[in-house]
Amino acid sequence: MKLLNLEVSPNGENSSSRQASRHLLEKFEKDIPGISITTRDLNAHPIPHLTEAVVGAAFTPPDARTPDQQEAIKFSDELVDELLASDVIVISTPMWNFGLPSVLKAWVDHIVRAGRTFSFSSEGLKGLVPTKKVYVVVSSGGVFSEGPYAAYDHFVPSIRAILGFIGLTEVEIIRVEGTENPTTIADVLAAAKAKIDSLKLL
Repeated sequence: MKLLNLEVSPNGENSSSRQASRHLLEKFEKDIPGISITTRDLNAHPIPHLTEAVVGAAFTPPDARTPDQQEAIKFSDELVDELLASDVIVISTPMWNFGLPSVLKAWVDHIVRAGRTFSFSSEGLKGLVPTKKVYVVVSSGGVFSEGPYAAYDHFVPSIRAILGFIGLTEVEIIRVEGTENPTTIADVLAAAKAKIDSLKLL
């Protein structure tokens, strides 16, 4: 089994999302012996935003691409191939300004590709990514799952919509919320890890 692990936070060892997702990865290694984990750290190796060359290549049939277009699309194809080859996906990320950090959005823009991860047909849009489970560990300074700030949560609806659009509808959200209070962050992390421990993987 192959697991694709995307890490987003720039806070290293101090990142609550990374700490919680590391607990999840340890559970995968314990529960599924022999699992292969590929980690793509979007902070250590940021993904470039789309350029005119990449967009032009993406909308050109592969057999009609120029050598320059083939080179331009190579990294995007690598990301798509990596996604398609995985059996399960883990994304650990903070919520920034109520939504996705830009580097995670850059990854999204590379892997949401017409003809590769979704298609247009007479029946409408269709996701092309085979069904696989996605675990999203998202940290936030405030509490967005309920209460007065729930309406400001544009992260969870957005990531569910994006993943569902390409065929990934089995999405487990693990929140690490309320991290802005340093006196309760240990309790917040403990609650997230307890939820992880209760999960039946896959």
